Amino acid sequence: KERRKGMKMLAQRRWAAFALVVFQMLSAAAAPYAYSCQTSRAKFDYKFCDTNLGLDERLDDLVSRIGWDDAGPQMTARESPAIPSIGLASYYWGTNAANVLSNIDCLENGQCVTNFPAPSSLGAAWNYTLVREMASVFATELRAYVNAGKHNGLDIWGPTINVARDPRWGRNFETSSEDPTLLGHYAKAYTRGLQQGEDERYLKAVVALKHWIAYSLESYGNYTRHNFDANVSAYDLADTYMPAWEVAVKEGGALGVMCSYNAVNGAPTCANPKLMKILREDWGFKGYVTSDSDSCKDVWKEHQYVRNGSEATAACIEGGTDINSGNTYAGYLHDAIDSNLMSANSSRNALRNGYRVRMKLGLFDPHESSPYREIPQSVVGQPAHQALSEFAAGKVMVLLKNEDGILPFPKGQRLAVIGAAANDVTPIIGKNAGPICPDGSVTCFPTLFQGLRRINEGGETRIHTDINDTKSALQLAEWADLVVLIANDTAGHEGQDRYTISLDENQLQFCEKFLEGMEKAKKAKKAASVVLLLVHGGSVYAHPPPLFKSLFFFFFFFFSFLFFF
Repeated sequence: KERRKGMKMLAQRRWAAFALVVFQMLSAAAAPYAYSCQTSRAKFDYKFCDTNLGLDERLDDLVSRIGWDDAGPQMTARESPAIPSIGLASYYWGTNAANVLSNIDCLENGQCVTNFPAPSSLGAAWNYTLVREMASVFATELRAYVNAGKHNGLDIWGPTINVARDPRWGRNFETSSEDPTLLGHYAKAYTRGLQQGEDERYLKAVVALKHWIAYSLESYGNYTRHNFDANVSAYDLADTYMPAWEVAVKEGGALGVMCSYNAVNGAPTCANPKLMKILREDWGFKGYVTSDSDSCKDVWKEHQYVRNGSEATAACIEGGTDINSGNTYAGYLHDAIDSNLMSANSSRNALRNGYRVRMKLGLFDPHESSPYREIPQSVVGQPAHQALSEFAAGKVMVLLKNEDGILPFPKGQRLAVIGAAANDVTPIIGKNAGPICPDGSVTCFPTLFQGLRRINEGGETRIHTDINDTKSALQLAEWADLVVLIANDTAGHEGQDRYTISLDENQLQFCEKFLEGMEKAKKAKKAASVVLLLVHGGSVYAHPPPLFKSLFFFFFFFFSFLFFF
């Protein structure tokens, strides 16, 4: 009898548990999967879900529920996993957005996020209202993805505010200036545009300023960004490298920072308490710090600053890095605590910093109404956002020379478009492009040749792309009334610096031979007008200068030309 009674009670508990799971699933359907605390009972079961309590009390409760086996994965980007037993959702740290939301796909209906000119271009606009509006577009479109259940992160790893100090740096196209003051204006505008919005209770999205700090080398000689130690004087650190960060934190209110791969004066930036003290104590930074892609592994493996992964984990967390983008924390945190390499309190503080940002985004308040929750998918790539992108493209173009007013070209001409990049969209979209076309390709975007042909109404437009065949290029130029000669730089990108700022050797030789031929044709009074179009994202030295004296320079940073087609 007692056994039957026990079995009946067990069955009842199982049915009750099953009913609770079904109820939770139905309740969760009301909110996207980025949101924690989704059940109607959550605020009664867990203090961290109770919106009537203060932020610190909610954080205390949440952090107390995270065991050490879970703590490492919770402090890991890109994906911090869900903990279903307490209703904690998974979270994606690290949606990149230098000039477009990356790490996401176009929507099923074919809508893609809005692309903007590269930061190196935007710096030429001298328009920080534009930068703020661009960042607001990023936040709006990212919220739309989260609301639709297509993404589960609202922090953005950007903007890049490292000083473009050396034109050979492979990532110059990601930053807006070589001037610390202008970088500060850019960072402040971007931060405010991304984080601030219609609902003052919540952040719209969160920045992660990168890369902290003195980072401007990818791979050069015997050094890489993973093992490089930047020796910087205290004066240069304060006068050159830090001003933009201080403005972004103190005036922009930035709540995210990414520490870099490199070391500074012997100590890796992600394991450097002195640098972190400047951020938090001197400038009042209240946000979270993430590593770059497993910079904490570099502390151990590349810089050899410590002996193993457990010590690297301790050094990074004690050094103020709350989130590690990689496997170091997930693999070594528990051992680092058990081995007394670090205090458990430091780990709890790191958890608090990450969760605080998520709470300020409203991701623990799924039942609270907010205009951010109402942002629909239809805003993604909407006409207003595209119009802003086109406006930005117009503002960032730089015309270096327009001898005799040759530009703009009249329509209805015989136009020759010559160069390796004439019918290739890749150099135009740049090296940090997000999703361009619904199928994942870039073929839906027009090339320079296609765009010029379209706007040359009533005329004829022909193309030559083989830079090994100068003779045919000159024959085409002889036919034409007007020539657009395109040269693009292909060197330099994340992970690889440039060894020269000249054009690629093969393109330079082609341009020299072609222009020498045009000089001869000019003397014979058979030469068409020529515009030299440089497509790149950093500094380009088009030498030798005397060769181009009688030619016209029309200079673009990449991303600039495309939107006028």
